[in-house]
Amino acid sequence: MCEDINENTSRCSCKGGRMSRFLIPALLLLLAEKSSHGYELTERYSEFGFTEAGFDPGAIYRTLRLLESEGFIESRWETRGAGPAKRIYSITPDGLEMLSGWASDIKRRIDVFEMFLKRHGNLKTQKE
Repeated sequence: MCEDINENTSRCSCKGGRMSRFLIPALLLLLAEKSSHGYELTERYSEFGFTEAGFDPGAIYRTLRLLESEGFIESRWETRGAGPAKRIYSITPDGLEMLSGWASDIKRRIDVFEMFLKRHGNLKTQKE
């Protein structure tokens, strides 16, 4: 079944496992769709279904700071309206380019996973 064999192997990702690696492309996509503040991005990220019980919302803010320091996003303070000021994040042209690279990589991975599933399905057919 899905268990660690030793510390050099990863736990099976049957329930989402290492989907935290999806955070960067997901944030870039969300910001390409609409400039947003951190809390809104946290809510919108959950739409992807990768916010398993161990998800750390602080990871979104750390990733936003990283993406901003690398020039893939930028932020500004919004002080209008009621309540405290909010930092609004927007994607940059470099961020859009990085997003396109992620989309290409994800497409390639989907192709690999589809081949895997097809071959796995063939195993079931062969054993019947």
